[in-house]
Amino acid sequence: MSKVDIVENISVEDFETKYLNAEKPVLIKNYTKEWKALNWTLESMKEKAGHNEVFVRRNTAQESYKIGQKYNIQSMKFANYIDNLMKGNEASRTSYLAVQNIGRALPELSKDIEVPTYVKKLHGGPFLWLVRKGHYEFCHFDPDDNFLIVLSGEKRVRLYPAKELINMYPNELGSKGRTIQSRVDCDSPDFKTHPKFNGVECYECTVRSGEMLFFPAFWWHQVTSVEQTISVNMFFGNDGENAYVSKIMSTKQMGCFEYWLLNIVQQNLDKQQFQKVLQYLDGSLKYFLLKQWHEVPTDEQIEKLVALILNYCGLDKMPEKDVRLNHPPPLKIRGLLWRS
Repeated sequence: MSKVDIVENISVEDFETKYLNAEKPVLIKNYTKEWKALNWTLESMKEKAGHNEVFVRRNTAQESYKIGQKYNIQSMKFANYIDNLMKGNEASRTSYLAVQNIGRALPELSKDIEVPTYVKKLHGGPFLWLVRKGHYEFCHFDPDDNFLIVLSGEKRVRLYPAKELINMYPNELGSKGRTIQSRVDCDSPDFKTHPKFNGVECYECTVRSGEMLFFPAFWWHQVTSVEQTISVNMFFGNDGENAYVSKIMSTKQMGCFEYWLLNIVQQNLDKQQFQKVLQYLDGSLKYFLLKQWHEVPTDEQIEKLVALILNYCGLDKMPEKDVRLNHPPPLKIRGLLWRS
């Protein structure tokens, strides 16, 4: 088990050189000490924003949730979710307010959050995470660089590099959503079922109030709330029109990126619309990458991704185009809210 580097007052240049571009996690202490959000309490959040509707994950105490296999989403008042947490009732033990877009869902709280100077190109967020003590969040990876910022409470984070893809037993291609989950319960691994997980490279750290953890895109992460915790996160990437795509297609992250992309392809294989996507695959991929990361890929990058997808689909070339289409059809990520 390796320890994550801990720094304080690191410059943007050093962060980019030593961690962002080096694809290495780091814990930054005291960065958010001036944030108003550090003063949030359940009571103050309820008073400011309790009337808003939020999405809450259910069935989070089940084993199927721990391996990212199954959960459902319920809409409820933010105040009701907070009330459950304060009571410590059964509902609070089986639900989780996760990845809630603060600007859209809880606008009254958004002015208390700042985007760190290290973030040059925001992909998504800030997002709110609010959970009881002891919650185990299934191990998965996201296709973006990530900052996890704890405002109150404490989280234990285990990180596994992108190169460990096969050893993490990723879910089968076609699983719903934008993330890839590991089928391993990292707290209690079964090495008979998952022998390759034994000996994987792992980093561990504890993130406390006022601290900010960076971990690279496509790094597996498993998060446990040691205490009742209020935290936010932000997805981001390198600045520029092609910097992020170039990075993930030329580093150790490429294997995970390909797996992530093929997972989305498999989500769409049985959809009638996908045949039209294949006809215009080069254009559909350009639009997809623009929508995901505000990036414009090169022709060479598109050719490489087209070849990957055609090979996966058992095709030698793109099907003949339907000339009646005015623009390439979108490649859709399916199941962003509901997982079955």
